[in-house]
Amino acid sequence: MLETRPAAHPPTVGVAADTAAAVDAVVRAIRADPVWKEPIRGNVALPDTGAELDGVATVAGLETVKIRWRSSNGSAVSDADRRNGKDVIRKGTVTRGAANARVRLEAIVTAEGSSPVTVPIDLTVAAASASGKGAKEAYLFVYFTGDSVDGEKLRFAISDGNTALQWKDLNHAKPVLESTFGTRGLRDPFIMRSAEGDRFFLLATDLSTGRTGWGGATDRGSSYLEIWESTDLVHWGEQRHVKVSAPKAGMTWAPEASYDPTIGAYVVYWTSTMFKDAARTKADGNGPQILMSTTRDFRSFTAPVPWLKAADVPGLVRNKGMIDATVLKDGNDYFRFVKGTQAQGCASADILGQRATSLRAAGTSGEWSVIARCIGRTAGTPEVEGPSAFVANPGDTGGFRYYVWVDNYGGVGYIPLGTNSLSGDVRWTYPKTFQLPASPRHGSVLSITASEREALAARWGVSDVPSKLSPASAMSEDDASRMMGEAWVVPSVVASGTRLPAPAGAHVVWASDTPGLRDDVLTNDGAEPVTMHLTGTIVQPAGGSIVKRFKVRILGRDMRRLYAYARTPTSAHDANQPVIARSVHLALGGDGTAPIPLNDNYGVIFANGEHTGVDHVALHGIVDPSPFYFADGSLGVIGTRVQMTATADSSQTSAALVFKADPVTPGNFIELGLVDLQTTGGVVKPMAVWDSSARRYVVAWRDRASDARWTTVEDLARTQKVVTSFHPGDGGRVSRVVSTGNVGSTRSGLVATVFEHAADSARAYLPGAETAISLPVSGETANVLTHRFGRIGNTAATVDAQTIVAGDIGAAKRARVRLTYSDGSTATRGVDWDANDLRGLAKARSGTHAIRGTVRLPVYPSIFAYNRADPTIFRYDHAGIRRYLFIATDDTNNDNVGSVHLPLRMADSIAALADANGGRKLEVDLLNRTTRKDRTVEGRVIAGCYWAPELHEIGGRLSILFAPCFNPADDQSSERGDWSTVEAHVMQLREGGNPANPADWSKPAAVRKLDGAPLGRAAFPKNISLDMSYFEAGGQGYYTWSQRYLPASATLGDPLTWIAKVDPAHPARLTSEPRPIIVPDLSFEENLAEGAFATLHDGRVTLAYSSSGVSPTYVVGGVWADAHADLTDIDAWHKYGAPLQKSVPMPPDVTDYRAYEQGPGHGAFTTDPDGTMLYVYHSWGDGVGGNGRDTRVRRVHWATSGRPILDMTADEEVAPQNRTVTMMVTVKTAHE
Repeated sequence: MLETRPAAHPPTVGVAADTAAAVDAVVRAIRADPVWKEPIRGNVALPDTGAELDGVATVAGLETVKIRWRSSNGSAVSDADRRNGKDVIRKGTVTRGAANARVRLEAIVTAEGSSPVTVPIDLTVAAASASGKGAKEAYLFVYFTGDSVDGEKLRFAISDGNTALQWKDLNHAKPVLESTFGTRGLRDPFIMRSAEGDRFFLLATDLSTGRTGWGGATDRGSSYLEIWESTDLVHWGEQRHVKVSAPKAGMTWAPEASYDPTIGAYVVYWTSTMFKDAARTKADGNGPQILMSTTRDFRSFTAPVPWLKAADVPGLVRNKGMIDATVLKDGNDYFRFVKGTQAQGCASADILGQRATSLRAAGTSGEWSVIARCIGRTAGTPEVEGPSAFVANPGDTGGFRYYVWVDNYGGVGYIPLGTNSLSGDVRWTYPKTFQLPASPRHGSVLSITASEREALAARWGVSDVPSKLSPASAMSEDDASRMMGEAWVVPSVVASGTRLPAPAGAHVVWASDTPGLRDDVLTNDGAEPVTMHLTGTIVQPAGGSIVKRFKVRILGRDMRRLYAYARTPTSAHDANQPVIARSVHLALGGDGTAPIPLNDNYGVIFANGEHTGVDHVALHGIVDPSPFYFADGSLGVIGTRVQMTATADSSQTSAALVFKADPVTPGNFIELGLVDLQTTGGVVKPMAVWDSSARRYVVAWRDRASDARWTTVEDLARTQKVVTSFHPGDGGRVSRVVSTGNVGSTRSGLVATVFEHAADSARAYLPGAETAISLPVSGETANVLTHRFGRIGNTAATVDAQTIVAGDIGAAKRARVRLTYSDGSTATRGVDWDANDLRGLAKARSGTHAIRGTVRLPVYPSIFAYNRADPTIFRYDHAGIRRYLFIATDDTNNDNVGSVHLPLRMADSIAALADANGGRKLEVDLLNRTTRKDRTVEGRVIAGCYWAPELHEIGGRLSILFAPCFNPADDQSSERGDWSTVEAHVMQLREGGNPANPADWSKPAAVRKLDGAPLGRAAFPKNISLDMSYFEAGGQGYYTWSQRYLPASATLGDPLTWIAKVDPAHPARLTSEPRPIIVPDLSFEENLAEGAFATLHDGRVTLAYSSSGVSPTYVVGGVWADAHADLTDIDAWHKYGAPLQKSVPMPPDVTDYRAYEQGPGHGAFTTDPDGTMLYVYHSWGDGVGGNGRDTRVRRVHWATSGRPILDMTADEEVAPQNRTVTMMVTVKTAHE
């Protein structure tokens, strides 16, 4: 990288301009190379052509510029390449003597047709140093701590003496180095000593999940390495931001380096995903792989080449790839450790080890032999990655000769695995005791001298790391034994290939009642799950044993893996604002496939808020969700409840939040409530597992200090109702998991079980995911979740065979197609039958005939009406004539308060109502405050709004419900209407009237309570009511509407949706007391429930309502009730836990509300001429047709669960291959 710009070398006379420019650029780069400024301590790069130079200006012809080198002292700095067997040691090899040596290098730069230009370089070769060559008596550990802005900085620690198992913090565990380039995040640091011993290089990944999440990390990730250099470990030079990756590489992760004396250079290797195209959209099918480059100075690097792929190692899953290579050298052998996924024999991706005598041997060469597989799980710590290998110092008191540290991404952090032999049957040991810094993640360890340790301690200060010791050391042997047994659990459901867990330092002898236990690994080669009874026995050194008996269900070949996670919030542009991001997200994958997010990577489980006052809800979010199984086999999720700012709420001190799959509809989850875990130290990243041996649950978590804690819970599904002051449902009671007599005491330490955390490579497929936990699920469970939160599509189209009497083709013409869908649901559609086939059928007198047809799918304009919000389309049948009416709020320029009119359209077809088909010209102003000064029955003059008009037939009369507003200072003025005066009104068409004739409509009348009082809470003097709708069920008429109170100085009440009975003959008066039925207490609702519209289907009343604010965050929720229930009782209504319709995320740097529908909501149901249900709604419309919300139309599909699907695409509705159908018609005579 260029640091200076010396004066330009004069162009050579007579040389072409481009050649001269190339020569000049090369000369400049040679002179400016910063490597010459410092005393030379190691081999230098002396390129042969201009194209090989680092920091050279980009000009044409660099490859034609040749460079020859001449050294005044070839023994100090060589100027010629030297053969070394089959290898070449390049010129620039430095040999350091007893004293500093002055050397002049000359670079002779030539190009065809030009005179040579000689560039003299005077440099100093440093004397050989004893620094770093003394006895290694300590270690330095460099690491990062997590997926946050602060966590992605580099921290240092030093060993507490000559042991790699006990550590002290430097700089009070605060960052020592942070990045100012690229993403400004640093992960996976690697530190090494130079071959000469007196220089140090530090490399790190350029990745900031704390700023940008994991989205695009593997396909648009950084191509750069972050590099620092030091001569004393205390003072570090300027950060280098060096691009090394290949053009078609997706990321540059976990860089490390090893010195190769056969070429006199460093071999640098890292993880990349390779693509077939430069746009990085088509992966090469090998998954992540290890690339290799060489360098002498960590400034210029050779072009990267493949070094190792999963396909190079027998038994690895090719498309899962591999990550995180690390190398140690012992004698003449190199030992490489890397994370990969085995096809069988190891239940999750794990570390494998290889040996070779040539560091640069390619993976395809066969020179690397496998010495160990499944290293982490075999040692008792599954879910590991980020290995860091090193040889122990002589005299290391830890008791091991070699270490491979592994990063347990299950929340444990780094674990030092040790062994004393890398030959034969290599066994790695999980040490019984060790003391690492708090929350260390993938890093590296460097052997250092005592003086180097002292210098680091003097510069940064030394402090004790937080204690991780288990209180077991203070227990009696019986108590310690009992606690070991309680914290040892085999999950009730596992995947085939799961290695059985064992407490740290313990040896378990396993026995089973059925085949499928092989070398402590549970296997099921069949398609169906199998149940096994396991007995595990731990024989203790002091005598006695611990015996546990588990009942385990081993899933078969259709096993899928369910991932649960929350996301790092971004913005509404990404449909990932905090109220959405801080919810439970789910994804499904397999052992050989990447996870695919459900619900378009949108939340599926949202926490209930806390009712803090009358119509006041404090919203809550969820972070760190973990899926588990309840004792009855149903799915559960446990997580940490937080405020929407992600800061801890009052519950986080002691409690976790628990959800359970609804037994009626397993794809939906019920919030059981908080469970108090009887701690005060904080509950972070809770996890739960059913212990079938003890018949209770074990719940584990981290406290605020990141120490591991756990307890037992007799029954996580045992709930109680707690009375609160303001909750409107269930008599004011809310659910809590019972704590007293149900939750045990808090213990310290780790639980020996199987918690599967998603590795970084899996999280890369979960954009924005924070910590992700996975759980094996059956194919049946995966289908249930997919049918609820995935896309449902058409799978078949059939038409029943018909039998007709000759000449009577009416029934055949009316025949409909039956559509079948992936969730088992069905629907019917009309068919346009081929006219020629029908004519032939009409003439036929006998036989069976094939009639061809096309499924009828009317296509409406993508924007049905511009600047029209809260729309309704009504099918109006009167006097034998069918018309279609369209009415909506005028939202031009988003100024709906200032609207001057109530426009209505009427046409013979739905399509004719659309703007694109001339619908705007059909508009008639039924009301207009500027031309008519519309007056209500109560004598007030309308001054604006005309909000949310809906068309209904009430008491046999066409009616419009809407909410006008008034001038708060003068109710006789038609100007300056204010939203704070809006009130629900009704107006009706006279008998035999024309809907498009304003004179045929009655004056608007305010809808009031039975006693004539305005709608609203009587305890508050000012209320508003709006978004009124009407439906009938069981012969009874009902109004629903949204209302809120407006105190003069306090916080406004949240808008709730209310209901009351109404007599259709007297539509301006309610006949029952209003009651709330939809309370916006889920985070995606953002304290708003409005625009409810009802439809009846299969004995249910479903209300689709809208939440959040009038903006791109608007969203559609839903509730349903049995049509025969007391619909005025809030407890009769069941809320869907996730939205029915939501925003579509936009690509980066794109804002297009036409192509990417955002802010959908406030819709209405209607039917088309075929009887197919339509959903008419608006979406955010800025920049689409002006600035204002726009009307759209979709067809509705009903899932098998009775849930309306409001966002089905045309291809999902009817697959292209199913749009042409054939009907077989048998013709008989009238006498047959």
